[in-house]
Amino acid sequence: MRSYPIHHVDAFTCKPFEGNPTIVVFDAETLSESEMAKIAQEMNLSETVFVLPSFSGDFRLRYFTRTGDEVKFCGHATVGALFAVAKAQKFGVTKPGTFQFTVQTNAGNLLMQINAQNIDVPLISYDLPVIDLVPSPYEHRELANSLGIAVDLMDRTKPVMLERTNNYLYFSTPSLKEMGQIVVDQKGAKEFAEKNRIVIFCALTPSAFDSQNQVHVRTFCPLVGIPEDPFTGSVQGAVAAYLFKHQMVDTQLGMIGSEQGHFLGRPGQVLIEIKKGPQFAAKLHARAIHLYSATLKLP
Repeated sequence: MRSYPIHHVDAFTCKPFEGNPTIVVFDAETLSESEMAKIAQEMNLSETVFVLPSFSGDFRLRYFTRTGDEVKFCGHATVGALFAVAKAQKFGVTKPGTFQFTVQTNAGNLLMQINAQNIDVPLISYDLPVIDLVPSPYEHRELANSLGIAVDLMDRTKPVMLERTNNYLYFSTPSLKEMGQIVVDQKGAKEFAEKNRIVIFCALTPSAFDSQNQVHVRTFCPLVGIPEDPFTGSVQGAVAAYLFKHQMVDTQLGMIGSEQGHFLGRPGQVLIEIKKGPQFAAKLHARAIHLYSATLKLP
C-alpha cells in the first residue's frame, strides 16, 4: 500500500471557504501521470498540485485539473503548495525565517519564497512565468458573441489582448456593474476556446469592492471544465501588464492590489509586484489558510 500526505488549502485568503481551494499531494514521485490525473478528477477541485523531486530545482510542481488535464502553471495551487510546505515543515522550513526556492514547473524554473517569520501565517511570494501580452486577432463583437454576452459589457476603447505564454485572452469591462452582469454561455465559449486554443478568458475592470485594490478580475475556463474560477493567480501578471499598457492605473505604482471571487461568494486578493526592466515582469504576494490534512492510500 502506497501512502501520500495531502493537504487542503484555501489560497489567496486568510479565511476558510474563501479564495480558491486546492489539494496538495506530497511524495508524488511514485505516482504515474495517469494516477495524478485520476486523483485530480477524484478531488474535483479546479486544480490539484503534486510535489515531486527535481533535477533542476529544489522541487517540482505539476498541476492537474478536475478533468484530468495537465496545465503548465497554476497560481492558486502554487500558493497552496508553498503554504503546505511550510505547514508540513518540508524542504528545510523548520523554524521561523525566510526561505528561497527554485521550483521546476512546466512553464520553466521559477523563483519562489516562503516568508515564515510567523510560521503559522506565512507570506507566499513567487515570480510569474514570462508575460507575453500582445493584441489579439479577435474583435470585441466576435468574442462577445462567442461568450454569449452583450458587447456593451465590454470596454471597446480597450483591445482584446492575448497572453501567449499560457494562451489566455483578456478584455476590459467599464465597471463592476458590467462585470457582475457577465453570464458566459459555456457551450459557445468552449467551442471558441477549442478552435483557438484559449485556456482562460479573463475579464478585468479598474475598480474594486475593496478600496485598497486597483482591479477586479473574473476568469472563465471552459476548455478545462471550469465554468468560472474563484481566483486565478496565473492571470494576474498579464492583468497588471494590461493595466499598465493602457494606462488604466498609475504607471508609477510598484504594487497593484487585485481581487477576484466576489461574484462567486469566495472573495480573495493578491498583491502584484511590478518588476521594472525592459521586459514587463511580475511577482505575486499572497496568503492562504490550511483546512485539513489527510493520507491518501493506493495499492
